[in-house]
Amino acid sequence: MTLPPDALLSQLRSAAHGLQYPSETDAPFVPFAWQTMRDFSIDKLLIATRHDRNTPVDGTEPEDFFAPLTRVEEWFDDSEREIAEQFQHLFDTLKDYLHELSVYRVGTVNMDIYIIGKTDDGYYAGVSTKAVET
Repeated sequence: MTLPPDALLSQLRSAAHGLQYPSETDAPFVPFAWQTMRDFSIDKLLIATRHDRNTPVDGTEPEDFFAPLTRVEEWFDDSEREIAEQFQHLFDTLKDYLHELSVYRVGTVNMDIYIIGKTDDGYYAGVSTKAVET
């Protein structure tokens, strides 16, 4: 589905509203659109995110990243179910608007996480968050 960058950011912002990635520090999801990036590489990711070129990057499949966030356990209360549904909505929104969806963890301990994909218009966009894992 093709959307202008501002409309895409609005959709991503709406889908991510109120969600925080759970780690030792909970962090919000922040939408981004890199309209000048037309082909993707780890080096370009590090440049776009202003990380040193020697920063470790670990990739994972989006399904693996979202699985623990979208899973609903029978013992969940209503608010926990709602959060899992919101994460599913964010994942579905990303899949609806972006192709070649990938997740990259940049750094160690204090990590930046980028869920990134390619738009129909050929640029890259997604959401980012942070995690602290000691």
